[in-house]
Amino acid sequence: MTTTSKSQAALYLLLVFVAGAAFGFASSQFYSARVAEADSASPVTAAQYRKNLVASLDEDLNLDDEQVAEILEILDDVGDRWFQVRDAMEPEFEAIRQERAERILAVLDPEQRRVYEGILEEREKRREENDRQYRYGK
Repeated sequence: MTTTSKSQAALYLLLVFVAGAAFGFASSQFYSARVAEADSASPVTAAQYRKNLVASLDEDLNLDDEQVAEILEILDDVGDRWFQVRDAMEPEFEAIRQERAERILAVLDPEQRRVYEGILEEREKRREENDRQYRYGK
């Protein structure tokens, strides 16, 4: 191989490496922006979910006005029952959350327990806020 062809091969190799690095960086930035956007989005309310679902069904199925009205009625009925079942099961969910917290607390040292208890309080506030946001949009 001549010196010129070695130089050209090295240049091509360098260009491929730089192009790969640039593509990797751009992809990483795009992915990070999408993840940050998804994380910062507020929770969807029940009303928003209902609206989005009906719009999606309408787009896919080309629903007429009567069908839209009937589907909205179905979603309201099922949504009410969903919350009734969920509310009835909440004590069991809370017992499971409590057991998990107690078991985790048992393996932590005193300083870690203090921090973890703060984490639990924050999670509970966030869970209540998300539930309120979803149900009532508030």
